[in-house]
Amino acid sequence: MKRRGRAKSDYSQEIALIAGKQQWLAWAIFLALLMVLPVALSKSGNLNWLSFLNFTLMTIIAVLGLNVITGMSGQVSLGHSAFIMVGGYTLAILTVQSHLPFWAALVVAVIVSGLVGIVIAIPAVRLKGFYVAVVTLAFFFIAQYIIKHLDIAGGINGLTGIPYPTIGGLKFNNDFNWYYLLLVITVLCILASANLKRSRFGRAFLAMRDNPVTASSLGINVPMTKIRAFFVGSLFAGLAGGLWISYISVIRLDQFTIWDSIWYVGMIIIGGAGSTAGTVMGVIFLRLISQVLHVISVSGVIPLSSNVSAALSYAIFGVAIILFVSFQPYGLIAVWYKIKANYKRWPFGV
Repeated sequence: MKRRGRAKSDYSQEIALIAGKQQWLAWAIFLALLMVLPVALSKSGNLNWLSFLNFTLMTIIAVLGLNVITGMSGQVSLGHSAFIMVGGYTLAILTVQSHLPFWAALVVAVIVSGLVGIVIAIPAVRLKGFYVAVVTLAFFFIAQYIIKHLDIAGGINGLTGIPYPTIGGLKFNNDFNWYYLLLVITVLCILASANLKRSRFGRAFLAMRDNPVTASSLGINVPMTKIRAFFVGSLFAGLAGGLWISYISVIRLDQFTIWDSIWYVGMIIIGGAGSTAGTVMGVIFLRLISQVLHVISVSGVIPLSSNVSAALSYAIFGVAIILFVSFQPYGLIAVWYKIKANYKRWPFGV
């Protein structure tokens, strides 16, 4: 008897990143909505939300890198903002001091950030858990100290006049143009992250995270796998740092804080550690909370000063992380999987 319904017809559909015509259609509609979104925001005058979208896209790129290190590989990193800082300062120095073209400088910034990730991974190879977190935390302060005393990096004053990227005659010097550039790069990074998890290296990351002893017995080189994880994760961070610094056209040490690294870890926890889709969900969740509080404080609906608004954001972030760890440890992605499973079983029970 011929099977009907939503059952997949072969194994290739089961393992496909986007399986079936319905999913392709859904993603096409979703991307089309993202393409017209800045037009709607520009016509309505909500440019603040367009800036929010741009920062959210750059945050997604950065946190995808941390998801490789912490979510997929189980190496808790509290120094991820340092890798972003390395990428940003490398691009700033190459474009401002050496007058290198933006795209060439961005490629170098990504590579330098990845190489620094390898350097940090080497002492962390024989460590795990809390001790890896301490090493990455120490690296953050060491990197800030080095950059602070580098004349070529502008010292404590930083660098200004960082050029915008250009493609042909198109210059990305406003939020509208930046959105489309960041959207394309973010989609490519999401696809790269999702396919990395499905690759041989990604499966090695997950095996090492779950049980390094068993992974080693299966022939996985655990020390080298840790180094690869830091390298790949730092590549994403360097890319995000280079784009962010060009977007705001200025770089200073106070733009990079240890709190950023902590909230990046929180985004992974809330979204679902190890999941690319969960990482995107976690970033959007926390960034949206921050943006809503900012809009409320600016509109005057609830009179909040900037300091109170920032402190309230941190408090809500902390409460959200505690609640997710306590009641939903697998994150928002687990909720989504449950909704999908119930949909497939409907109407025969949930």
